[in-house]
This record gives sequence, structure tokens and C-alpha cells, in this order.
Amino acid sequence: MAGFALPRGLKDVAPEEFESFEVVRSAFIETSRIFDYKLMEPSSLELLETLEAKSGPAIRDEIYCFRDKSERELGLRFDLTVGITRFVTSRRDLSPPVRIGSFGSVWRYDEPQYGKYRWFYQWDMELFGPSNADADAEVIEFSSTLFRRLKTRPRISIGSRKILESFIRNSLGIDQDKRILDAMRAVDKLSKKSFDQIAEEYSNSFSKDQFQKLVEFVKLGGDSSKVADALREIKLDAGSLPSIIDSLRSRGITDVELNLSIVRGIDYYTDMVFEAFDRDNPRLGALCGGGRYDSLPAIYGRPDLAATGVAGGIERAILAVKFEKTQSDRYFVAAVGADPVLRDKANSIAAELRSLGISAQSDISGRSLRKILEAQSSAGAKAVIIVGEKELARNAVNVKWMSSGEEVTVHLNELKDAISSHS
Repeated sequence: MAGFALPRGLKDVAPEEFESFEVVRSAFIETSRIFDYKLMEPSSLELLETLEAKSGPAIRDEIYCFRDKSERELGLRFDLTVGITRFVTSRRDLSPPVRIGSFGSVWRYDEPQYGKYRWFYQWDMELFGPSNADADAEVIEFSSTLFRRLKTRPRISIGSRKILESFIRNSLGIDQDKRILDAMRAVDKLSKKSFDQIAEEYSNSFSKDQFQKLVEFVKLGGDSSKVADALREIKLDAGSLPSIIDSLRSRGITDVELNLSIVRGIDYYTDMVFEAFDRDNPRLGALCGGGRYDSLPAIYGRPDLAATGVAGGIERAILAVKFEKTQSDRYFVAAVGADPVLRDKANSIAAELRSLGISAQSDISGRSLRKILEAQSSAGAKAVIIVGEKELARNAVNVKWMSSGEEVTVHLNELKDAISSHS
């Protein structure tokens, strides 16, 4: 019988990957705690009109959407930001600034890139309140702190959709909103497609000559003061970017560059946008991205709230993190031989350890002690607790520590203390 395959772009999270997944999740939760972000999870299903509120009907091509049994048009969430914004804007009892984080799965129908899938997990944090440089710097600091906690070396690239829009309007003479958004989408695709492919795709929105000028403009980057000087020469204001850089420096975040080719693909961003990359593995692409999106709360009825935030995919974080294979704090209890009395005692000891919060398991396959020791050595158990007839007669067991090979006899009443002393 042929095996059953998953649809393209989807994957199972295998046990070995799930352990790495938990490392990233724990680091995110701890980073949220030290920055005082409260955690929640928005609904997986949204009314399609909610998802279309900013991006318009075109978003249908990029997400999973359908009609339910009541003929309502629904969509699976494509990010956590929209749901969090809907939630916060409905809660007028929350006093700004509102700091909210979330960790959950999202679905997108676009073609998967390296390290990305159509169903994947994201971490997300959003800051609702003032629209200023310090708020933007805080979400960038959060991102840098998270990835340094995961022992990676993040490089932050910051851009500005407001500056890019100003160039498109004033220097390229493009003033229709749709054509401006198409020009930004074209810039976002520069790392994925060739110049000619993109120019052909958006030929109805701008000419090849206009696109060439746009490509040259977004090469502008590097030191913030030099970028500001270059923008002044073409009569463009650097806006909030210098102030964001200053705020980051005051927070000890100096590994930052300006890069006007960073625009982010989602249309609700309004000004500052940024992405973080792994210095040691740039092929991964962006580990996270975010920016300012003041217009989205207004669409949901809260023009008084400004917003900025960041999100990152767990799968790429796992690929970036240098996980060290360490011995687990897991114990295995094995009986010598097939005597049911000894096997029952092994089961009882394992259950007692679990009741104390210690990870423990006993054999259910009837394997020999030699095979159990071989298997548990490969599996990374900390110790195998051996239940033998002679030792049990003295109310004791043998404990074999797998890293050193040392084997000691321990009285059952002292087993917990023996385990604790090796933790």
C-alpha cells in the first residue's frame, strides 16, 4: 500500500525537532517576561473581511480561505498581528502602552522559501501606544535580545516605507496608490527574482527605466548619518530613522545598518520596517521582521492607537540556533531478567520517580539488560537504574551513570538524593 503524503509546503514536526522548537519557545517566553509583554493567542479562524480590512481582496490569493456550513467567508490567520490588533482595539479597558506577545501557528498559501512552509509557527510581539522612535527601538531591542539569548549573532537591517514612498512619488512621478504598492512589492522581490522578471510582472505599474532608478535608490544603506546626508542631497527627509538609531545605541544595540531595500511584503506597514539576519548563516534569509503599522488599528476603529511590532518564524530560528547535544535528565529503570516481581518493582520505581517530577521510564518490551543499556546510551539517558534480585532483597538498586560508566549500589530510600546529587 502506498504511503500517504502531506500537501506540498506542509510538514510534520518530528520529536527531535520539537525539542529544538521548545528551546525557541522558552526563550521567547522568557524574553517576553523580562520586557513585560503579556501573552495571548488570537483566534485561528477570522472572518475574511477582517483579514481583508487592510490588504484588500488580493489577500485571498495568499491565504487559506473558504466558506463554512453557514456560508460565512472565513480565513485561516496568515499572521498573528491582525488578530492581536483586532483584540487590542476591541479592549478599550486596556491603557496604552499595551504590550502583547503571542506564539502560535499560521497558514500562508504563497510558495514556500528555504526554511519556510505553508503551515508554520511564529512568535510575535506588538506594542500599541505612542508613535515614536523609542517604541520602534524597543521592538528591535526585543528581537536582538531574543536571538542573542538563543546564542546567535543577529544583524539588524532597518528601512522606511515612508522614505521609499516619498522617492516613488517625488522622484519617479508615480502617484497612484496601487502603482506605489506595486513598486514596493517589486523591491521586496529583488532577492527572489531577476530584474527582468520583476519588471515584466509589474510592467503596467512602472517602466523599466523607473524600476532601474528605484533599484539604484534602494542600494542606499549603511551608516545612518551618511544615509541621512545622501537623502538630503535628493531632497528627502530621513524621518525617524536617525532617532531610532540613537535610541538603539542608548540600549546597547549597535549591530544595526540602514537598508532602504527592506520594505516587508505586507501592505499594512506605514513607516519604519526592519529584518534580522544571522551573521553566521545569511542564506537563511530574515529570522524575523517587523515595523510600524499605525494605520491598522485605525481600520479596526481605534485611530487613537499607534502600533509597532515584530514576528519571526520558528523553523528558521531552529535552523539558526546552534543546539548542543546534551545528556538529558532522563532515567530508565530496568529489571534483570524476566521475573514479573522484578519487572513490577521496576515499573513501581519509575512511577515513583515521575511522581517526584523526575523523567523516568521502564521497559515494556522484554529486552535483555544488555540491549537496554545499549539503547539508553544512544538515547542519552542520564542513568539506568537496575533492579536485581540480590539488591532488591536488601531494598537497594544499582545505578549505572551513563556518561562515566560508574555503577553504584543505592538504597531505595536514598535514590532521590542520589539522583539530585548528580543533577
